[in-house]
Amino acid sequence: MFMKKVNHQIKYIIYKNISITVKIKKYRYSKNYKVTYDKKCLQALVTIPKYIAFKSGHQFAIDNIDWIYRQHIEMVPSIIIEHGNLININGKEKNLIFKNDTIDSVTLDNKNIIISSKKASKHGLVFFNWIKIKITELTKSILLEKFQNKNIKKIRISNSFSYWGSCNTKDSISIDWRLIFAPDHVLKYIIIHELCHLTEFNHGSQFWSLVDSKIDNRNFSQAWLKQNANYLYRIRFS
Repeated sequence: MFMKKVNHQIKYIIYKNISITVKIKKYRYSKNYKVTYDKKCLQALVTIPKYIAFKSGHQFAIDNIDWIYRQHIEMVPSIIIEHGNLININGKEKNLIFKNDTIDSVTLDNKNIIISSKKASKHGLVFFNWIKIKITELTKSILLEKFQNKNIKKIRISNSFSYWGSCNTKDSISIDWRLIFAPDHVLKYIIIHELCHLTEFNHGSQFWSLVDSKIDNRNFSQAWLKQNANYLYRIRFS
């Protein structure tokens, strides 16, 4: 009986009184050591060639622990969507309020996001469905207003940690759900960005000219995302 070779190890490094998880993984085609930070799993990822010992990968992580630490502290603590927590939405901090009610609904006032659910423990699902509806409705509205000659076959709500939106050649676009917590101009920019890919499936000069013809000051939205991306990535349902 042959045992499957283990191609990764998990290590824990204590640095500045914080325990940081490090995944060390061997890749067949890797030629060098590399360290990245996995924002989804909240851990460092060290990749090494398959012939390198795991202890060397561990030492590489230790050698780069200051960089790893700086990435880590920007991603913690997570902002969990649950009763009593605070969250920014469209530039304003609000309380998350979970209520039991006879109907499922989400309402916003000056201070609160009130999520009502017919079933206990289903408030997160109610809120996520509301987010999907809001982003879908806004996408359809922008499509009708600014892209009258285009059609979308499907609008997906994504949970990516590497891109905010995407478009494929089958006229389907994806928008990350966390953008509901960004200012309106940021969400609209990403939607317009992806809708422009229905015409220009690239990032060439004609694409950016098309984007600029549909929205003002995209640089402002791009700068906001660059500065606040990690805040959005910290938002989780569990």
